Amino acid sequence: MIQGPKTLQARTSHYIAVDAVHDELAVPNPFAQAILIFRGGANGNEAPVRVIQGPKTLLTAVDNVAVDPLHRELMTASFPTDSILVFRSDAGGDVEPIRILHGPKTQLDRPIRVEVDPINNLMAVMNDHALLVFNRTDSGDVAPKWIIAGPKTGIGTRFGTRDLKLFPEGRKIIAGASIRGPRGTRSREASNEDEEGFFRGGGQRFIGVWKYGDNGDVAPWAVLNATPITKIPGSRMALNPEGGDLVIGGDGRVAVYHLPEIFQKTD
Repeated sequence: MIQGPKTLQARTSHYIAVDAVHDELAVPNPFAQAILIFRGGANGNEAPVRVIQGPKTLLTAVDNVAVDPLHRELMTASFPTDSILVFRSDAGGDVEPIRILHGPKTQLDRPIRVEVDPINNLMAVMNDHALLVFNRTDSGDVAPKWIIAGPKTGIGTRFGTRDLKLFPEGRKIIAGASIRGPRGTRSREASNEDEEGFFRGGGQRFIGVWKYGDNGDVAPWAVLNATPITKIPGSRMALNPEGGDLVIGGDGRVAVYHLPEIFQKTD
């Protein structure tokens, strides 16, 4: 347990990233506009080994973080500024981002989560209304490589999507959605199901799987719906590809689903 005043943690942190290669943990502090880097074996009232913080960082209410251990980079989706900020993951202090993705061509709109695939050199961003996929090294005002959006997808933060994961070896995108419908609407009943068994409008909690290259209003390749049997507790996810497991957390619970079909590797 990492806890205590020396840790510099806030009362609320909604995400954590693990760099297994360099044995480090990255934790955002949204109240201090900072990203805290701990050693992997940190315990108790232990200070971070590095802190990225200061006006040069452009961090504002940072609430998510992703780590690319292969290229020694760290990135965060900036909700207030419609930007993706990329830093050296071994940096500390008041440092400038090494890349900034921002501008009208990016279609970034209140991005809430970013994930990186260092093997295929891709970066995926969960947006208010879409899932955007860029080249990993994109910088400035650059259009997305692919955009997954529309009623068949049911994804976007307006539909309650809070998390996404990339499976590089299988070239898959996995995204979770909440049981809530779009803002200002009520959740739809479970009977409101289309011909593919997909619940539109976020009317039921689900986990959807898309393939790399999917573009436009594309229904998921695979869906895990919330039912009285599956009991999906939320939309926060972790992957265990070697074991074929999808781990989902929320509502004070963690559930593990054995879904080896999702984790088939591509040639």
